[in-house]
Amino acid sequence: MAGRPRSTVILTEEERTALVAWTRSRNCSQARALRARIVLGCADEPTNSAVAARLGVSRDMVAKWRARFLAERLDGLDEQPRPGRPPVADDDTVAHVLVRTLTPPPPGVRRSWSTRSMAAETGLSQSTVNRIWRACGLQPGARVGAGPRRAWSLPDGAEELAGLFLAPPVCVLAVTVRSGRRGAARTPQVTTGHRLFGRDGEIPHVLAVACAFAALRGNRHTEDAPWAELAALRAFVERVRAAADGGATVHLLTYGLPAEAEGIVEGPDTAGAEGATAQPDTAGSPRPRWHHAPSPTAWTDETRRVLAAGGHLPDEAAPDPHRLRDALLAWSTTWTPSAPAFDRVAAPRTPYDSIAICGSGNDSDASVVRAWGDADVPVATGITPPDTPPGAPAATDPVVRLLREAVLAGGHRPGDRVGETPLAVRLGLSRRIVRAGLHALAEEGMLDLLPGGATAVPTVTAKDVLDLYALRASLGALLIRRLAMLGPERLAPAGAALAEVRAAARNRDPIRIREVDLWFQDALARAADLPQATRTFERLTARLRMFVTVLDMDYSQAVDTITDEDIAVHDALRAADGNEAARLWRVKIERCVRYMIARLPDDDVAPYVWTTLAGRPRLHPEEPRTAPH
Repeated sequence: MAGRPRSTVILTEEERTALVAWTRSRNCSQARALRARIVLGCADEPTNSAVAARLGVSRDMVAKWRARFLAERLDGLDEQPRPGRPPVADDDTVAHVLVRTLTPPPPGVRRSWSTRSMAAETGLSQSTVNRIWRACGLQPGARVGAGPRRAWSLPDGAEELAGLFLAPPVCVLAVTVRSGRRGAARTPQVTTGHRLFGRDGEIPHVLAVACAFAALRGNRHTEDAPWAELAALRAFVERVRAAADGGATVHLLTYGLPAEAEGIVEGPDTAGAEGATAQPDTAGSPRPRWHHAPSPTAWTDETRRVLAAGGHLPDEAAPDPHRLRDALLAWSTTWTPSAPAFDRVAAPRTPYDSIAICGSGNDSDASVVRAWGDADVPVATGITPPDTPPGAPAATDPVVRLLREAVLAGGHRPGDRVGETPLAVRLGLSRRIVRAGLHALAEEGMLDLLPGGATAVPTVTAKDVLDLYALRASLGALLIRRLAMLGPERLAPAGAALAEVRAAARNRDPIRIREVDLWFQDALARAADLPQATRTFERLTARLRMFVTVLDMDYSQAVDTITDEDIAVHDALRAADGNEAARLWRVKIERCVRYMIARLPDDDVAPYVWTTLAGRPRLHPEEPRTAPH
């Protein structure tokens, strides 16, 4: 039976436009979108039965919204007050709880907030706090794991958090992904956010709060109040692309992107994960990929999946400041509908062979190094590379040497204590021997000795890097000048090490290049025949190896530059030119300082600090080789 015709619904152009927009909007509630489809169906069909059959709903529902629209027009599709007790937590209360979770818990409370401590702080009940947290997907202090991958998910190879953009209801997280050959050369242990967050141990929780706050404050957004942050979003995307490392693709996880922002993500290339779109390429950089999460909870779950997919999440925060968390707390506390968008982009990393921080008159601008493939580069033959790793003094006990390599391969983070029992079980040694070996490594400078006899992996700061390299630069220059005085016949071990450097460069192996480069430097120091200075230099190498390991330094961009530097130093020593060799050594050290400091979470070191500490070399290629240095 077709059913009896009902009251005819006649729409004006404005009403039809608003209803269609609601059905297509990403941030409109599903209930409102369904009501809009029902009204549009009533305008096309005369009976409730036909509309119900077309939309898969009941006739009673169609009759209800037909009558409501005829009586109140568009206003009739809004939610009406419902019977029963009103909710205890309104939007302002929920926002207050969200913002409060970004602050440290009060003294006497455990490391993270609990429902009990939050209830005492806000005056709410534990059940109310628990409902708010569950609705927003918050898990303060909880260890999270990798969830399932969805069609719109970020790629599994996500390497680093590069930016965060909030403009309620929009929430955008930018991550970088290596592509091509360089991406295969290095698989990060865990997706990191140090450049963006500092060493904040609760990155997943901070991101969950950010998305929940944006969704909460943007739930009143309608087509009558269009989203006004399109220009800010476009600028944010361009800044993230500029800050990304060369060869890395930017992927953006979004929620709540309104219809008027569609133009920024449209483009001819839609390659990548299903559900991801791309922006046209500009300036030769890879196109950013867009991934749209359907809900705030889905967005939060995806950030947890990406952070947990590559390895363990940090157990606790290191003493570095929570830079982005503090900025987010200040923004959310003072947020108003007219407030500007919140955006933070990780500082761009300095390439290994970029312009020096000391200015254009520096050694780093000298283009005197020779390509590693030149025919006149000597290759040491008949010399077997020693088994001693870089940073290991020749007289080191075999047990200490075994412990050194075990600690370096242990996957420790800065500030971690080195457990004696796990090492003793793993190496089949007694705890007494392991403790003595760890203390020997602490004397070498590889570990920090704590009160009570415990040892820990050093926490690397810019001050530590400057301290180490200032001594290494001066001591290395002394040893290199001494080696030039002894003649080229002392260079056989260094020639063998240089052959290993060249082999690593041919294989494009960034892990191997950082080891054999240090081996080459130690070989030069040992050949200088200054035992005390050599022993000190080797201890600096041991500490430098630990710095490189805990920071997970990536030298894939610097393979050729490192090889060229080593060849240039070796050639100057073969020519018995100590001044030129020492100058080239300073070129190498300065680049290393800048490159390592740029990888630290807080790299805001004044550019003149290194020049003040180590001095500025005065020798240039056009000056006579006998000039003082």
